[in-house]
Amino acid sequence: MNKLILSTDNKNKILEIKEALQGLPLSIYAKSDYLTEKIDVDEKFDTLEENAKAKAEALKAYVKDAYILSDDTGLFIEALNGEPGVHSARYAKDHNDRANIDKVLDKLKGKDNRSAYFKTIFYLITPQGEERVIEGICPGQILKEIQGKETFGYDPIFQPQGKDFSFGQMTLEEKNQISHRGKALKALKKVFKELLIES
Repeated sequence: MNKLILSTDNKNKILEIKEALQGLPLSIYAKSDYLTEKIDVDEKFDTLEENAKAKAEALKAYVKDAYILSDDTGLFIEALNGEPGVHSARYAKDHNDRANIDKVLDKLKGKDNRSAYFKTIFYLITPQGEERVIEGICPGQILKEIQGKETFGYDPIFQPQGKDFSFGQMTLEEKNQISHRGKALKALKKVFKELLIES
């Protein structure tokens, strides 16, 4: 059985990836399931791709004969020159969703252009050292106020293109059908199907 080691211990992310890759001949492990060492990666880069690559390569140094997968996600707002971007999780305060939302709404006060998009990057390193970048993008706009439950990140102020409501007003299943992360996970499964046939 092929092994896939994730560069995260986030339970929701692990569950999501396991569900997306269900049925493939893969044993999937969280970072702490597989390693006793604590790996801290400084996400100092200007792009999601570079940050995800840094996380994957840091884990690869400890792991042999397994697939390595890392990810990074950001919200990019046109009127704010792409902010919060790579700093989305720590825009106002470290992983404080409400503070981050308030900062975005405050900075967009009086601005008509509310265009934005979410982007998720998966960075995959194969046991042979081949590297793949997989992305998912969801375009939309920033609402003027919170709509729906304050579920996760910027969800209650992000309205995806073609919808009349926010991510925060959707069920997880509805969101995964159209979200950046849902698209990236579908693309990831496709890549794995190709890789596992080749091996």
